[in-house]
Amino acid sequence: MANVVKHVKVSGFTEYLRAVQEYKDSSLHLFTLFTGSVNSAGKSWCPDCTKADPVIEEAMNSAPECSCLITVQIDRTTWKDKDNNFRKSQDLQLTSVPTLIKSARKNVWKRSVCKALSCSDAA
Repeated sequence: MANVVKHVKVSGFTEYLRAVQEYKDSSLHLFTLFTGSVNSAGKSWCPDCTKADPVIEEAMNSAPECSCLITVQIDRTTWKDKDNNFRKSQDLQLTSVPTLIKSARKNVWKRSVCKALSCSDAA
C-alpha cells in the first residue's frame, strides 16, 4: 500500500464513526474497507474477505497519493444480525463484506463490493 499515508484500523460501528469524523475534512483521499474481524491467529471468519485481501491491497497500491485507509473489522455476530448499524445506516446500507468505499467531494461515496478475486464498481 505504497500510496497510503495513514492506515487506521477500528472495530465496530462507534469506532468507525469516530474515525470518519476525524479524517473526513482532511486533505487525505479517504477510503473505508469493511471486512470481517480476525481472531488472535489473524484468521478472519469471512472467507470472501480473506480472498479479497490481495485484490484490495493491489487496488490500494494504485490509490491516489496522500490516501487514508480506514479498515473496519466487523465481528461475525454483529454482521449476521440483519438489524446491525452497518446495514441500517442511511450513509452505508452495507449488503456484504468485504466492501471498499471511497469518499469523494461533498461526501458523495463511490462503492466497490469485492467478491472473490475481482471487484466491481457500483454507483
